Amino acid sequence: MNTVNIKNTLRGTAAVEQPLKIAKARETLLNKGALNDNAVRPVIQASWQRCLKEDVNPLVASNRLEVEGSQLSSLSDQHEALISAAKPIINDAKDLLTDSGTIMHLVAPSGIILCSQGDEHTRALANDYRLMPGANWNERVAGTNAIGTALNTGLAIQVHAYEHFCENINDWTCSAAVIRDPFEHSILGAVNISGLKDTLHDYCLALAVSGAHQIEGQLAQHRLAKRDLLLSLTLERFNTPSNDGLLLLDNRGHVIRNNHQADRVLAARGLNIDLTPFNPIQRLNQKGTFSAQATSIINQLQPQWLQPIHYQDKQIGILAVVPFPTRQPSAIHHAANQSEPIHEPGFSRLVGRNALFLKLIQQASRLAKAPIPVLLQGETGVGKELFAHAMHEVSPANNKAFIALNCGSLSKDLLASELFGYIEGAFTGARRGGMIGKIEAANGGTLFLDEIGEMPLDLQPLFLRVLQESEICRVGETQPRKVNFRLIAATNRDLAEEVAQGRFRMDLYYRISSMTLTIPPLRERHEDIVQLAEHMLEELTQRYGGIKKQLSHALKLQLEHHSWPGNIRELSNLITAAYFLTDAAELTPEDLPTPLQNSSAVISHGHQTIETDTPLQHAEREVICRTLQQQGGNLTRTAKALNIAKSTLYIKLQKYGIDRTT
Repeated sequence: MNTVNIKNTLRGTAAVEQPLKIAKARETLLNKGALNDNAVRPVIQASWQRCLKEDVNPLVASNRLEVEGSQLSSLSDQHEALISAAKPIINDAKDLLTDSGTIMHLVAPSGIILCSQGDEHTRALANDYRLMPGANWNERVAGTNAIGTALNTGLAIQVHAYEHFCENINDWTCSAAVIRDPFEHSILGAVNISGLKDTLHDYCLALAVSGAHQIEGQLAQHRLAKRDLLLSLTLERFNTPSNDGLLLLDNRGHVIRNNHQADRVLAARGLNIDLTPFNPIQRLNQKGTFSAQATSIINQLQPQWLQPIHYQDKQIGILAVVPFPTRQPSAIHHAANQSEPIHEPGFSRLVGRNALFLKLIQQASRLAKAPIPVLLQGETGVGKELFAHAMHEVSPANNKAFIALNCGSLSKDLLASELFGYIEGAFTGARRGGMIGKIEAANGGTLFLDEIGEMPLDLQPLFLRVLQESEICRVGETQPRKVNFRLIAATNRDLAEEVAQGRFRMDLYYRISSMTLTIPPLRERHEDIVQLAEHMLEELTQRYGGIKKQLSHALKLQLEHHSWPGNIRELSNLITAAYFLTDAAELTPEDLPTPLQNSSAVISHGHQTIETDTPLQHAEREVICRTLQQQGGNLTRTAKALNIAKSTLYIKLQKYGIDRTT
């Protein structure tokens, strides 16, 4: 964190009171290589000595731009987080600096100016001295100056008139403070205030220091917000049972979270990685500053394990999915007179003994090796993505990328960008350099499209052409690119009915549904419910430690008699909540967050089945109503806040008789 060192301010120094004395001292240094008195401040003397050693031209600071045009744009992209954090501070400074004869610069750690703001007349004059975006003001290039010297020393500093090493900038005065990473203390850049020498004021240095502090605060807020967003976007993935090691990383490769399997999988692969989660707040010391650098682990992981996490067209983190090198088949008990199927390694995480479920695994295992599209049908929460992952892992492309995209959570334009990618300038707000789409990213591997039934009609022929021609064009591009990927699609809709209603193209339907697998809902896998719950409980114990917990007989009965409208996801959430709500070794119905006793969603009366509004359903209805109200009745935002597809929200609104104006 910056502090204004009194030795580095100019009040009462020879630089202000006796400027010609400073000029003479500089001339003596250039002629003799040493100074005879202490007229020049130590920080300036040290900088002058560095300039002599680096053979900096004492007459002219570099008068050329280091980068410009596309190179400057590329540099800005590299420092996007810094620029974004600094933008409001620099914009606020514009009014303060207007008519003051001074300008503010945001500078990269290399010394290259990224952007500027302030008095327009001074900005125009500064262009003649290359005090503008793209110019390099590192000490080795431009001699002693506030930008270069601050970056070199890490100190907040003012450099005035003849204190500059290069003669052609002696008419200027500048004040700079470094910007440090709020969590790792490394220098990320600098804030500089410059003007002609008659604009010298102490407040310029104070403004530079204040600006640097504010930018550091913005960076900290952005980093913490991005971390929370990563955790929320991957919450469902971490709650899904898996034999893979899952590591959630920020863009720097710091571990944010891992599942309980990560230790075992990494050890089996001979990788010694510190999985202590990087939590910036826990790194605060007693003085309120951050210490102890976190270590990036990206270089220790294989590229095919890394799945970028995007939000609003920007990568905000990475999910590393590390498969166990040799999985053992699950011990699954089967119905009488049924032979034991051979489980492929990728399917060993799918728990159950239901005959229909086991047959489905056998079919999926065979289809995984065939280069044809597969359509997975099933209700929300039955584990369609888990099946898709398993099929990918036993396919010939198992060492290539598995790319997943939910078609139901994006607008038409955003879905087109995510699928096909785009070139630079394709539309307003397009990322510099363009963006690779999910189809292209899956080249050679597997593309999993969830909720494909919600793909907008006008995008469907474009995607059909990709499947037919094995080529794509990015948005804004005319030159096609060849692609080769395996498609696994999933839906909770009846696509045949969607075709009949004109909401889904018949030709695309037949293209993607040459082989269809229907995953049964949990209520049709009665014999698997307790086994799944025990498996989830065991995973929670392994992940979080503590005493080994088990299900009571009464709780098993309650679980078996519930209808599970939310399927495996609902069961997982319930078991997880119960695990944390009690310290006892045995979980009972009273430990559930929502009681299931006397609340079976399906009660048998002879041959008649009557549905009742269970407390669990009542709680779900309340959550939907509250979220809908918070989002002002907007269904798209409500679905996003609830982390469900919009089509699922429609079904639940109809099921519970909820009006969107509730």
